[in-house]
Amino acid sequence: MNSCGFREGYSLRDYQEPLVKEALEEFELKGKQNVFISLPQGTGKTIIALATLSNLVNDGKVRRVLILLPRRILVKQWMDKAQEMFYGIGLMENPTLSKEDIERIRGWLKHSGAIGFAMTMQSFKNFVKKEYFSEEDFDMVIVDEAADLVVARDFIEGFRMSKYLRGLEKWEIPKLFVLPYHVSEKKIVGLIKKFGKDSTLIRRMVKEVQFLCTVRDPIVIDDPPINIFAETLQENYRKIKTSVQRTLTKYGVEGYRENLETLLSSDTLERLKKIYGLDDATLQQIQVSIVKYILIQHIEKWFLYSNRSELSRSILSDQDDVKNWLSYEDKKLNELAKAVKSYVDQNYKVYIFAQYIATAELITDFLTKKLSLKPRDIVVITGLDEDQWPKLDSFKRVGRILVTTPVFDKGTDIPQADAIIVYTPPLNTERLFQVIGRIRGGEVLFLAYKGYEEAIINQVADQLRKTFASAGVESPGINLNL
Repeated sequence: MNSCGFREGYSLRDYQEPLVKEALEEFELKGKQNVFISLPQGTGKTIIALATLSNLVNDGKVRRVLILLPRRILVKQWMDKAQEMFYGIGLMENPTLSKEDIERIRGWLKHSGAIGFAMTMQSFKNFVKKEYFSEEDFDMVIVDEAADLVVARDFIEGFRMSKYLRGLEKWEIPKLFVLPYHVSEKKIVGLIKKFGKDSTLIRRMVKEVQFLCTVRDPIVIDDPPINIFAETLQENYRKIKTSVQRTLTKYGVEGYRENLETLLSSDTLERLKKIYGLDDATLQQIQVSIVKYILIQHIEKWFLYSNRSELSRSILSDQDDVKNWLSYEDKKLNELAKAVKSYVDQNYKVYIFAQYIATAELITDFLTKKLSLKPRDIVVITGLDEDQWPKLDSFKRVGRILVTTPVFDKGTDIPQADAIIVYTPPLNTERLFQVIGRIRGGEVLFLAYKGYEEAIINQVADQLRKTFASAGVESPGINLNL
């Protein structure tokens, strides 16, 4: 008799069954240590991982599992999904451990009826660093949203997830990695190589009609002062970027060109001192250039996507072009309001994607006043707090508009919406694909300033159209060269 499995009324979808079977064959028959599953958003990657775990438990291969996720809300989501759909897969949430508790871990699992822990990657990093537990305490690790993606922290990008998984590549127990299909092949290959030759990749573009979206022609906003200001900053941006790259080449650290922000990390600086023999003065010169580079990006985004009242109090407001721009109501916000009203009048649920926290808050305030919305009509989730679950539930039950930042690019299930409006160009197309995949169908509408944003938005829209048109076509295998 199986100790765990699907509850009555739940089962795998037709396309999920062969994926679970393939993962099990890789683990049990071929003896692979690391299995990577890459699927489009909305295809039930969490359920596939849980079903794979369930089979391994029933086959006696796994007794204790460690599940790692980027954020707390995903830990809760995993636990709720396991409880709702499966029997026998009890998980303990983000355990609070002390060094004295190490010997009691197995006892906790046994007496609680749980088969493992679900925790954030931040917790994993802390527990491993303090040696509170090691691979001997588990038979398997599952890492959800495993891609090495940069997570946005408002205007400036911050940490990399791999930093929180440091050391996991040395664990010699089976590991299942779940990641989105639209992560670039280069990143997938890099991640797999990190975990050694005993790895395999299962990557599919699943065709499910209900997951496909209709991409509308972008709404283009003509606002000449935007282009004047943006082009000036872009020119300065290009000059500083060139200067930074020359500096990196001069000192032999050009490998950091794609990840300049990491050069502001104290750990990276210490590594440069040891490996490249750079002195403090040189490191400071590099840091100053990078800070200028980042600040120009920050100012540009602040001008375009933050609150106008803040801009009007700044020194920039004395400039004639800026003063003229501030004299009339925001054209892009007005176009957004028209589009939202059109959807709401059709009883559509609308999801609005903004790249930045300040923009999401600005949109929420503007739409609330412009469309005379009640508090329950519009929900904003920025990632500044972890109180996302009740807000998502409110949107699902009574809300009409959900405004968010890229906080949902790593696994959180979004209640189904009828339309998604992309207000700001994504810093990373992969993230946008992940978010769009989570609304499971509907329309996609982009807003773009004429000239400044138009080219990139048209490119992203075309890329989405091609992706949906090719859904169901098996992608060519990736050459891992392991």
